[in-house]
Amino acid sequence: MDTITHGIAGALVAKSFVPERESRLAMLAVTFGGVFPDSDGFAQFFADSRLAWLETHRGVTHSFLMLPVWALLLACLTSPPWKGRRGWLLFSGLYGIGIALHIGLDLITSYGTMILAPWSRDRFAWDLTFIVDLILTTIVLLPQLLAWVYSTPGMASRRGLIAWLSVSLVGAVAVWLAAALQLPLSAWAVVTASGLIGLLLWAPSVGGRGFRWSRAAFCRVGVATLAVYLILCGVAHRAALARVEEFVRSTGARVERVAALPAPPSLSWWSGLAQTPAGIYRISFRLTDPAPPSYRFFPNAQSSFYLEKSKSLADVQTFLWFARFPWVTYREENGFHVLEYTDLQFYGPRGGRANPFTFRVSLDKQGRVVSSGMLQP
Repeated sequence: MDTITHGIAGALVAKSFVPERESRLAMLAVTFGGVFPDSDGFAQFFADSRLAWLETHRGVTHSFLMLPVWALLLACLTSPPWKGRRGWLLFSGLYGIGIALHIGLDLITSYGTMILAPWSRDRFAWDLTFIVDLILTTIVLLPQLLAWVYSTPGMASRRGLIAWLSVSLVGAVAVWLAAALQLPLSAWAVVTASGLIGLLLWAPSVGGRGFRWSRAAFCRVGVATLAVYLILCGVAHRAALARVEEFVRSTGARVERVAALPAPPSLSWWSGLAQTPAGIYRISFRLTDPAPPSYRFFPNAQSSFYLEKSKSLADVQTFLWFARFPWVTYREENGFHVLEYTDLQFYGPRGGRANPFTFRVSLDKQGRVVSSGMLQP
């Protein structure tokens, strides 16, 4: 999940359960805990390669095993133990709630999270939502906007208009970005969503009901809505995985691994991946469309001296640890032997740009490495 959504979700939980009369610092502790795990992003400025950064991202800062350590250390910034053990433990709990929420929201995506680091480097992914889920972001943001709009009766109309225009502008930017990345995000869907959001922002004004609701009440409805949405995502994922398994059976291939990966919007668009000894099937479908899914088969390079040489490289082994569905190709180019390893879970049209999750190795005739590294997008 993107860092902005993590912060918004942390604020939603804090506003739901931390009383308004309590210290603002307590609410900020949950919110900051909600974004803290992504502090590992600073590692990219010190990593000597993009591959090294892949090894650290969603690592120890996203680990349930390390969560108590981070929570206790962060609490030292707010309420050091030498100033009172009770306050230190309280803020440790608040930071811990935010960190746990962050880890959970990353775990439901398909990227992979090392929740047992440093004891284990296994990456876990529940594949319930896309890495950037605008529906989820709207669910955690809208209740807070409603609470802000209806907190001051005399300014409700102006605030409501500002909130609606701001959300609509973000939606327009999302459509533009989706078009540039060739993602299935319809402009009509965003226009419809904008209309629904406007209706939701206006509805509490009928009979003045919204002015009688507390901030916590608005936000608790948001938490409940988020829970319902995640349940629906789980149901959709189960149905999508069944479609993928049905397709696999129709091919008759011996399958080593399968997955159903969400695409935006997560409840309807899905991609299926099936790894076989010969290569990988990738299918695309909508859950509401009963027609057979479109698919493409990505054949792996045949075993060879150069393939085995490349696989023995430490960097290639690291990339294969990261990649869930690695596809390997081979070609000769300018007298060199080139092998490329691509993680097909991130495959998609990119307007001529290279897949950013591709590792390339060039070998000479004797199998010596001429160059190697991640491709630049």
